[in-house]
This record gives sequence, structure tokens and C-alpha cells, in this order.
Amino acid sequence: MIEQARLWFREGTSDKVYEVDLVEIVAGQYVVNFRFGRRGAPLKDGTKTPLPVDAAKARTIFQKLVDEKLAGGYQPVGAAGAAPAPAPRGAPAPAARAGDGGNQLIGYLRQGARSPVPLGPVLWRVADLDMKEAEPVLLELLGSTFVPRELVGKREAWRHLIVFALVRCGSSASVPALVALADDQHTQPHLRDLARLAVARIDAPRARDIGKRLLPRTLQDEYEKGDGAALARACEELLAVDAMRARSAAVGLYYMNDAVSRQAVLAIARVARLSNAEATIIRGLFRLAEARRDGEMYGLIARRIDAHTGARKPFSPRTRQYLRRRVARVLRRLGRAGSPDYTKMSAALLLGYDDEDAVEPKRSDYNHRYDRFAPFHAFNEILHKHSPRFQLSHHTLSTWRLRDRVQADPPAPPVREEQFPALWDRDPTTLWDLISRSGATPVQQFATRALRANSAYTATLRDEALGMVLGTGHIIAQRFAFEIARTRPLSTELARGALLSEIPEAQQWVVSWVDANAAAVAADADMIALLVTGKVQAVREAAVRVLLGRTVSPDVARSAVIRALAILLGLSNTPANAERAGGAVATILRVLAEPLQDISPDVLRDLVRHPLAALGELAGELIMRHRHRDNLPVDLIEAMLGSPHATVRTLGGRLLAQTPPEVAKDDLDALEMFALSGNHELREATRVLLGEVAKRYPDVGRALAARLVDALLRAQSPGAPAHVVSLLRNELAGTLPKMPPATIMRLIGALSPHARDAGGLLLPQLGPDDIGLDDIARLAGHEYLSVRQGAWALARASIPRYRLAPVALAKLVDTQWDDSRAFAIGFIRDEVGADKLGAEAIITICDSIRPEVQDLGKQLLYSQFKDTDGSAYLTKLAEHPSTNMQLLVSTLLDRFVTDVDKLKALAPFFATVLSQVNRGRVAKERVMVILRREAAKSAEAAAVLAPLLDRQSATVAITQKHPIIATMVDIHHLYPDVPLPLSVVKPKGAA
Repeated sequence: MIEQARLWFREGTSDKVYEVDLVEIVAGQYVVNFRFGRRGAPLKDGTKTPLPVDAAKARTIFQKLVDEKLAGGYQPVGAAGAAPAPAPRGAPAPAARAGDGGNQLIGYLRQGARSPVPLGPVLWRVADLDMKEAEPVLLELLGSTFVPRELVGKREAWRHLIVFALVRCGSSASVPALVALADDQHTQPHLRDLARLAVARIDAPRARDIGKRLLPRTLQDEYEKGDGAALARACEELLAVDAMRARSAAVGLYYMNDAVSRQAVLAIARVARLSNAEATIIRGLFRLAEARRDGEMYGLIARRIDAHTGARKPFSPRTRQYLRRRVARVLRRLGRAGSPDYTKMSAALLLGYDDEDAVEPKRSDYNHRYDRFAPFHAFNEILHKHSPRFQLSHHTLSTWRLRDRVQADPPAPPVREEQFPALWDRDPTTLWDLISRSGATPVQQFATRALRANSAYTATLRDEALGMVLGTGHIIAQRFAFEIARTRPLSTELARGALLSEIPEAQQWVVSWVDANAAAVAADADMIALLVTGKVQAVREAAVRVLLGRTVSPDVARSAVIRALAILLGLSNTPANAERAGGAVATILRVLAEPLQDISPDVLRDLVRHPLAALGELAGELIMRHRHRDNLPVDLIEAMLGSPHATVRTLGGRLLAQTPPEVAKDDLDALEMFALSGNHELREATRVLLGEVAKRYPDVGRALAARLVDALLRAQSPGAPAHVVSLLRNELAGTLPKMPPATIMRLIGALSPHARDAGGLLLPQLGPDDIGLDDIARLAGHEYLSVRQGAWALARASIPRYRLAPVALAKLVDTQWDDSRAFAIGFIRDEVGADKLGAEAIITICDSIRPEVQDLGKQLLYSQFKDTDGSAYLTKLAEHPSTNMQLLVSTLLDRFVTDVDKLKALAPFFATVLSQVNRGRVAKERVMVILRREAAKSAEAAAVLAPLLDRQSATVAITQKHPIIATMVDIHHLYPDVPLPLSVVKPKGAA
């Protein structure tokens, strides 16, 4: 801006403003712009130079326009009789002077429509200054219908500003008007919320009743119980089913503002979604937190808005941009008002960010470069408002970029960059809180730089606070704390923090002090624990120098061990901690071995389960050195063998190998657990032990084997059933228990292959009278060879029973397994005796569909045939579908088809044989011979066979059609009365 002319014109009701600007765009290029309009209203823009011109021409144009307006009656602002120029729209009202108590702002409000400045910014300023003396005029404005010119048509927005100011400035005198506003059903919901907040803030005892009325009955009951966590869970459940009632509950809880309600309303603010109806809860709490200047709630919601990425309403990208700018604007107003709340709210917002929130640096299409924290507008405005490194990218955006010619990732400058440094200097406690809690590098750079010069405050910091920051703070905070700590005498608190820090100089500082004060260190259990678990080897070596060869009090040593183990158990699974834990374990075993001999099983269990391998190895060493090793729980070893670390599993195996059998035999439950464990290493490591116990104590072995057999009938861990079967075959083979026949049969028939395998091992225990002959046949068809072999043995022992019931042999021989069939065939021939089989047994054998069994049946039939059984053979075997058996039956027809009844019984057999296609030729020929012969014997036989011949003449193959027709012709000649499907025609010329 080279020059600016501000002109004013008033005549009658006309009150106008005209402004002219002479602006240098780039070196040597100028433009002349102007603005005009009514005072207090938005001004219209224009320009006299569409293209830039040189300086001389631009100044001529500028002066000509100003002279033209002066000639038309305009006057320069500040001339005699000219009114003061109004503040630009949206700019803050003039600050209240300390001497007049803000009378000028109150005067503007009292002037109403005659105010020379917009009243909206005046109200914001009054609220920012917490001007209690403005309450009367605020109540007057609230009760009137007046609306400023700039807010015409926006009465609710004007009332919102007034009520917002009363939240900050109101007293008991405002309560009636606020209550009336809140109770008016025509009042907008957000304005009612704000009015109730003002009442709750003015009348704290009344706040509980105001809030409680907004809670559903269930939440009221939870609140009365005084359990904040339970109330928070109930609120989250309500949020999932009814967003509107949850909004009412959230607002009510916010009014109450005690420890119980606070926990619940923060939970709602954390989980309510920004993409649906629940967003109204967030908007409501956001407004209330702004009015109350609740930094925790305001920072939480502002951070959530920053992190939200949805593209739709209610938190669309445009809305998020506005709210980000609004957060920065609210803080900026507080800072300009010099409010102590500025630092509190800014700190709460800054604590919502850490280094994990940083994004990848990028470069825009316009070659602008954006740093890691560029998207966070309020964050950057607080920290970098006066920065030589960063600047706001664009006034309509909420991002910051690197200034031109500034290198990427620039280091922090020595000068102060933050907004309102004087306010931060007046609040060093908040700066220290940022240093203690923040995980964001820019925040740490700002806070340490701002507090470094305040030596008066840092001198008051306690050693505990410095030690905490040294041990757990951001690396920048650690360095700052060490700068302060090293000027003080070393205390336990400082030593603890220094040893836990990432600063080598701090750790060496402690080591030097330890070497100089060895006796005092040896009497301090806390210091010993810190040294033996030190991050670096130099610290642990200092512990060895102090403790090795020195007598330490048993109580001190025991306490040091407990503290050291607690430190190790708190380590996360990282490569650095793995190296630290390994060194710490070696040091502890070297200098604190004595008190470790009485370590409790619970601690050992925690050590084994820790993800760091070194702690599991420590547990193994402690178990082997334990004074009461034989009484330790057996699940410790199982846990070691289940460890993901091979070294820990190896130690577990060593422990099991050292367990004496005379000790192990007394704990049958433990032995069973070893065998059935889901841990492969545990099962294999105990195999030798179980075998030794069974060998030396057979009764224990049988009891264990019985338990394991029963366990196979239940679901077990993967790998355990196969291991049990292996034990029964090998280590426990000599002590297999006597099991009931029903249990053995249940094992053999089980779905589990391992249970069936175990049943095969126990099968020899069965006697011939323990199971039926049909069960023996089923066992002979079992998939396991051991079971089939057991069935063969049982069959040999049951020969007398088979001779009494030879039909059972048919099931024995008709099995799917070749070896069982071969056994059964030999068993029948050589042991039972073929002569002991009756016709029924032979017929049953012949009924098999297996060719080799049929062959056996035919051989038995030929060798054991008796005429008295011929009819039974013929009738029953005639039903067999096999062509071989049909051929066999056809050989018996001549001998046993002697009457009409036999023909009727065999009619299905004749039909079956004649209906076969391309097979059974010999049987067909024999049947046709029998049919022709028997049909010629009598009219009764012809009548029985005629339907069969009728059917077959229409279906048989061409090769059988001639003999069937010939047979029917013979029957027609012999017995003309028998109905047949043909008529005989005499040849021509026959007599």
C-alpha cells in the first residue's frame, strides 16, 4: 500500500464512505483501486486501472479520483466536523483502555443504531474481556427488538451474541431473563442451550438440577450411583439407538460439570460420529465449550474436526474449513483481549497433536511447499504467527506453507514465533505442562524456547517433575529438563529420570555420581533397580561395580529385585528393549541371585509370558535355582514350552528332563496334562519321563494309560491324540489297562482315527464270548489292519459258535478287504469245515455280489450238494442277479422243476434270464429248453408260461424271438384254448 485516501459524505439520511488505494503490485507496476458504500455496510470494490501502470500515471489517476470526490462534497476522514471512520466490517472493536474499564465499548452498545462501529464485534469484545459492568446494557438489548444494521434479518444471530456475552458477563440479575429465554419453546435450540449454560455458570448449585432435567430416567439413575465409567457406557449405548435423546443428555451432563458427568460427556464427544445425526451433538458441545472456554472439550472437538475426512454434510470440507478458521479466530480474540484463558485453551488444543499426526511434506501445483503439520490451521497460528519459516497459505484456506526461499524441514529459529508471547510468559505453568505432556516436535520447540528464559520459574520445579520429563518426555523435553537438572544435586528422582532418558550425557552424569557414592547407592533399593535395568551397558556395569563383593541388606536386595522385575515387565517388545532386557537379566543374575530364589510363581508366570525372550530365559533360570522348585505349579513348564522363543522352550525341556520319576509319579494329573498338552515341545519333552514312570511304577502307568484312552473319546488339542496313540504303542505298551468290551468297541467305532487305532491295540483283550459273531464280521471289515487281525483271532477262538450258527460265516467272508476274505475262505475250509455248513449258509455265501465269494459259494454247493436241499437252492438262488449264479441255477432246473407250482415260483427267474442283453447265452438256452418241455406237458403248465412267452416275445433280442414264437406255436397246436398273442394262418393251397 503506497497511499490511501479515506473520504466521508453525510447529508440528510445519506452516510457514505469512499476509499481510494494506490498499490504497488510488483516493482514499478501500480494499480488504483477504490471502495464505496454506506457506512457500516459491506463496501463495493472497483478499480481505475484494469492493467498495471507506471508510478507517475498511477499517482495522476489516484489524485484525479480523490479531487473528483472532494469536489462532489466528500471530506477526508479526520477533517474538522467529519465523523470518525467506522471500523472495517468484521474487524475487532477498539480495545477497552485499562483506565476507563471498557466504557467506550459500553457506550457503543448504548448508542444502538447510532453506533459508529458494527456492534457484533463490540459484543465479541465485551465477552472476551469478561466485562461484568456491561450486564445492564446486555439485558436491555436482550429485551428489546433492536437489531444492528449489519445483522438485519438475522435476529437470532444477534440474540446469540448477546446471550454469549451474558455467559461471560452475567450475574444473578441475568438469571430471570435467561430462564425465560430458555423456557420459551419458540427459542432456537442452540440459543436455549446457551441460555441454560449462562444460568448454570452463574448459579452453580442450580446447574445440577438444570442438567438432570435433560437426562433420561436411566441416565439419572446411573448418575446418582456416582460411577462415571458406568454412566459413560450408558451414554454410549443411548447414542447408538437415539441420537436426539443422546444430544439432550450430553448437553445436560455438560451443564452439571462435575467429576461423574464430565467423564460421560467426554466419552460422548469422543465417540459421536461426525457423518450422521450424531454430529448435532458435536456442534452443540462445540458451541458450549467455546462459551465456557473449556479448553479440554474445545480442543478435543477441534482435533476431531481436523481429522475428519468425510465429503458430505454436516461436516463437509467447506464446513470444516470454516470451523478451523473459527477456532483460530476465537483464540485470536482471547489473545487480543489479554485473557488468561488464551493460554489454557491454546495449550489444550496443542496437546491434541503429536508427531504421529504429521503428514508427508508436499509441493503444490503453484510450487508452494507444505510442511508436515501444514493442514492444522489453529495449531500453526498459535505457534507460527510471527514465524520467519511459515505463513498462511490463503485466507480462505486453513493450511500453512513454507515461505519462499525457506529450506524444507527448517530448523527452529532462535527468535520467538508464537502468537501473543507476552501471555505465554505470564503463564509458565501452562508452558511446563506442554513440555511434560506434548508429543509434537513444534510444540516442544515453542514451549522450551519460551520457558528457557524464565529461570525464576524453572528453579521452582520439583525434582519429581523434572525426573518425570527426563524419563518419559519428548526428546526435546528431555534435553530441556536435563539442562535444568544438571545444575542441581543429584537426587533419586533425577537419577531415575536420567537413567530412563535417551540422553547419553544424562546417563553418564548418573554413572559418575554412582561411582562416587557407592555406599549410599548400595542402600537404596530404587537406585539399584534403576542401575541393573539401565538402558546402556555402562549403567549396568556401574551396578556391578557397586554391588559385586559388597554386602547388601536382604531387605534392600529383595526390594531391589521386585522393583527391577517390575521395570523389565513394563518394557514393550522393541529391538532396543530386547537388547536392554538381555543385559539387565545377565546383570540381575550376577549381582542379585540370592533373593531371586524365593520368587513367586505369579511373577515367574508373567516373566514367561512376556514377549521379550530374555525375560522368559530369566524365568527358566529362576525355576532351576528356586528353593522350592519341586512345589512350583506344573503350568509354568507348559508355559515355557509354549513360548514363541526357541531359547525359552529349550529351557523348559531341560527342566522337564530333570524331574525325578519318583516325584512325577505322585502327580497323575500333571502326567496326563503333559501327554495331552497342545504344546508339541511339552509332549515330546515328557515322553521319556512318562516311559520311565510307567516302567518303574506299573500301576501308575496303567492308571495313566486308562486316562489317556478315555481322553481319546473326547476332543483334544491338535497333535495330542496321535501322541497318545504313540505312547500306547511304545512307552506305555507294557502297562495297557484292562478296558470294558463296550469301551473297546466304542473306540473302534469312533470317528477319530486315533481312537480307532487305540481300539485296535486293546482288541486282543476281548474274549470270544465278549462280542457277537456279527461284531467279529464288522471288525474283519475295519480299515485298520490291527483291528482286522484281532477279528481273525476272535474268529478262531469262536469256531464252536460258528458251527452252531454257520450263517455268520457269510458275513465274515463277504468283507471289502482282500486279506480278511482270504482268511475267511481258509478259515471255512480248513478250520470250521465245509461239511459243517448247511444249505442256508451256502446260499447266503452265494448271495454275495463279490465274484470270489460267489466262486466259494459254488464250490461249496457242488461239494456239499444234497438232493433234499435242491429245492431251497433253486428257489433262493433264482433271485440272484449275477449271470454266473443264474447259470448255476439253470443246471438245477432239469432235476427240480417237476410240477406247475415250481414253474410259478421260478417265473421271475425265467424272466430275468431271458431279459438280459448280450450276456447269459447258455442260461437262456437252458431256460428255453425247459420252457418248451414243460409247456408241452400239460395245459396248466402252458397257461402258466404263456404270459411269460407273450412278454418276452415283444422284448427279447432277435436271437431269442424264433424259439419263443416256435414254443407258442407248439402250445397253440397242443392247447388251442390257452390264450396267446398270435393266430396261426394256414398256407395257401393247404388241405
